[in-house]
Order: sequence, then structure tokens, then C-alpha cells
Amino acid sequence: MLEALTDVRKEKAIAVKEGGGVGIILIDPVAKYVLFQFVIPSVLIGKAEAEELQMYIKTEKNPIARIYLIVTNVGTKPAPTMAIFSSKGPNIITPDIIKPDITAPGVNILAAWSPVAIENTAGNSINYNIASGTSMSCPHVSAVTALLKSVHPNWSPAAIKSAIMTTATTTDNTRHFIRNDDSTNANPFDYGSGHINPAAAVDPGLIYDFDTNNVIDLLCSYGASVAQLKNLTGTPVHCKNPPTPSYNFNYPSIGVANMTGSLSVYRTVTYIGEGPTIYYSNLEAIAGVKASVYPDILRFSKSGEKMTYRIDFVPYKSSNGSFEFGSLTWRNDGHSVRSPIAVNVVSV
Repeated sequence: MLEALTDVRKEKAIAVKEGGGVGIILIDPVAKYVLFQFVIPSVLIGKAEAEELQMYIKTEKNPIARIYLIVTNVGTKPAPTMAIFSSKGPNIITPDIIKPDITAPGVNILAAWSPVAIENTAGNSINYNIASGTSMSCPHVSAVTALLKSVHPNWSPAAIKSAIMTTATTTDNTRHFIRNDDSTNANPFDYGSGHINPAAAVDPGLIYDFDTNNVIDLLCSYGASVAQLKNLTGTPVHCKNPPTPSYNFNYPSIGVANMTGSLSVYRTVTYIGEGPTIYYSNLEAIAGVKASVYPDILRFSKSGEKMTYRIDFVPYKSSNGSFEFGSLTWRNDGHSVRSPIAVNVVSV
């Protein structure tokens, strides 16, 4: 979506330049704050600014337009907010896994750039450029991943993913819940587990780990054949009968895409810490579903210890094809390990 958006802007600016124009004022209510390199001096405005500008042109005998250099504003509030072009859930391929996993800075990111002059830099040779999209949020998460691996060299990719997801924040710098660009409340299908918090991810307290066998179980739950699995493993692999339900995949988030009556979801956590500790559960209510966690207290005696818990879901109202959200958070004296929950109650 973002690429199409910038391509249209690019073509408009090129057309104005070819027509002899020296600047362009582009009305773009959807993404007026998303910047990129134009071929001529340009400014982006929204609907309200456009109406004001048109009134000025109509009433002023000799209207004048002046485009100033862009200014960086620090400490903007509220922040973060979810960009209009950000990919949204639910997950189509594996609906029991909430997507996205996480959100990270991805709008108007100033970053190093190849000095080769290309169309996307308006034909200019530059060392830094401003860009937006997944291509900018991904490097932020990749860098955090590299930092976590340097601190915890023995962690698996799944453990790193878990640490990033369970320590993310769902509030902005005004201490309100993160919102979308249109000022509506965001949810796990907008930001996943929340906005990335690198400092907290270094010491997550608990992690949700999984290995190749767990991934095979997940693929089996979606009907993978022996031939398909062999393409991945190189050796014949047979699925369990019956297969492990996909909602029991040991992921840091919890999703049930087709809830037909009561069911239980299982997760296993690994303690990452020093000495004995106790974690207490806090289950956020889910509309139309009665949920309880057992055990509701986890007692660990040493680092590396694993414990399994279950969440019992008893639906009492259909969600009419939409998902309802909640969360489960495990807390001790210094850690908060949060998993978003999304359930779609098909029938009770």
C-alpha cells in the first residue's frame, strides 16, 4: 500500500515538473505525514489545510505560496501511533497466531542510504534519506534482536522473539493506550503485542520457547502432508493422531480463531532469572467469554525451570465473526510478562 501511495505522489510531482512547475502542494489526507523525496520542492497537506488554502486563493488578489525547509519536532505527543499503512490482522494463513507480532518505529526514519542517485532519491546522490514502512521498522527490530543475542548468546530465535513480544508496551507517552492514525483505539491486530521496548526485552523474566518439533506439530494441525513436511525436514515425518491443536503452539501470544464451545489452551514458560521467585497471573476480561488460568501462581526455584499452565475458555456469547481481545500477564517483583489474547467465538 505504501509503495503504491509513493508511486502516485512521484508521478504527480514529475508531471508538474515536466509542465514547468517549480513546486507542488499535494493534498493527501490519508498520509500527509509520510515523507519521501520529490523531484521538486513539495509540501503535503490534509483536508482542513486544503480548504484553508483554497479559500485563500479565491479571496486573495495575488496569492503567494512559499515552501519552507522541513523542521524536526522533538517530543511529539501522543507517540507512538499506528500508521495508516501499517499491516493489520487477523492472520489469514495461520489464524490462531496473532499478527502482527510487534510494532516498531517505521515512519519518516532518517537512515544511512546508498549514495547512488536513483529515482527514489529524485535523482540526487545522498548519504541519508527519510523513508517509511516495514522496510524501516524491520531494521529496528533486527538491531534489537542482535543486541539480545549478544547479551544472551544461548537463546534460541523463539526465545528472542518471546522476550521482544512479552515486554512490549501498549501505552503511549501520554500514558494512554496506543491509538491509530484516525484516533481510534488500536488493538493486537494493529500493533501485535505492542511497541518494542529494547531495555525491558534484555530481562524478560519468562520466555515462551519452541523448537522444530513444535513447528512440525503446528504444520500438522493445518493439514501438512508427509511430502510437504519432508521438503522441510529432508526426512519423512508423520503427524500425531490426533494432531496438537494449533492454538496450543507455544507462542508468546494466544489466539483461538474458531471457538466452538469450551476449550483449554496450554502454554509452557521458562524462568530466566536468579534464585526462587513467584509469578502471579492477571487475566484481562474478554467480552463474551469466561476465562480462568490454572495454576494462577507459578513458583520457580531456579533459572531454566519450566512450568506449564492452561487457560480455560467458556464462551457464553457469539462474537458474530469478529475477534474479542484480552490479555494474560504474569508478574513478580520486577517483571511483567504480557501475552495478548484474541478469540473468535463461532458458537457457544
